[in-house]
Amino acid sequence: MLKNETKINTIVRQTRDRQQLQLWSLVLSAVNIPHLVELAEDGWQLTVEAHLLDSCQDELRLFEEENLDWPPIKYGAAVPIIEQEPPVLPVMAALFIFYGITGPWAANSHWFATGALVRDKVVLEGEWWRLVTALTLHADPVHVVGNVFFGGLLAFFLCRHLGSGIAWLLVLFAGIAGNGINVLLHGGMYRSIGFSTAVFGMVGILSGMRLRRVGGWQETVLALGSGIGLLALMGTAGENTDLGAHLWGLVVGLCLGILVVGRRFSSRLMPAVRYQWLLFGCCLLLVVVSWRLALVA
Repeated sequence: MLKNETKINTIVRQTRDRQQLQLWSLVLSAVNIPHLVELAEDGWQLTVEAHLLDSCQDELRLFEEENLDWPPIKYGAAVPIIEQEPPVLPVMAALFIFYGITGPWAANSHWFATGALVRDKVVLEGEWWRLVTALTLHADPVHVVGNVFFGGLLAFFLCRHLGSGIAWLLVLFAGIAGNGINVLLHGGMYRSIGFSTAVFGMVGILSGMRLRRVGGWQETVLALGSGIGLLALMGTAGENTDLGAHLWGLVVGLCLGILVVGRRFSSRLMPAVRYQWLLFGCCLLLVVVSWRLALVA
């Protein structure tokens, strides 16, 4: 700091937050700009000689631009939880009950014939609804139990922090987009079923949010642990394991997790609870309409 106070008479910044003023002072000290921190009538002020004012303002502005997203927002502390008890259990229960209706994979099953993801049906015949209906079908009990258990855990965290509407919209989009990309990269009579594409989408969403420094370490550990556990439970070398669907669900989810957070993410930007429920209802409606189209077709 400059000792000759008589030459310092230009106010640069004023604030009631002493820590903020000390931070500004530290920035100016780092670039060797003489200044004074003074007690004013309404808080604190930072002063410099008049000829240093422009360079001082430039340095402070540059510092603030470089640290726009710091410190990071933490879900466990700064960002309030939107929903304490999101409706995850009913959704997972519905998925399990639906398996009881459709049964396991069977070549002569009407459910699988009309709802499974078949490459030629989607690409050549335009049956886009199979991208949705395939997410609700499962090959065997291990398949559905794994998806319901791990998917339920991941969905719970997503819904609490993003709201049920936003969370399920992202999950459904990750599953649909993952299926769509996988279909385009395969040829012939490629077939696929299962909610695991969406589950790996959840893993990607949570991981993407963590990469933006918004999630807590619990979500990161849960996401990675669930992904590894799901792969271990379902296997990675079996002929019925669709690693492509898992991979693209993860990739799409990762992109969504990064995008939904954004540079200026705040829970205040999230829709109100009533709109969250409206979005949640739209997700359910899309599934119902897709199955309606599948059964009619």
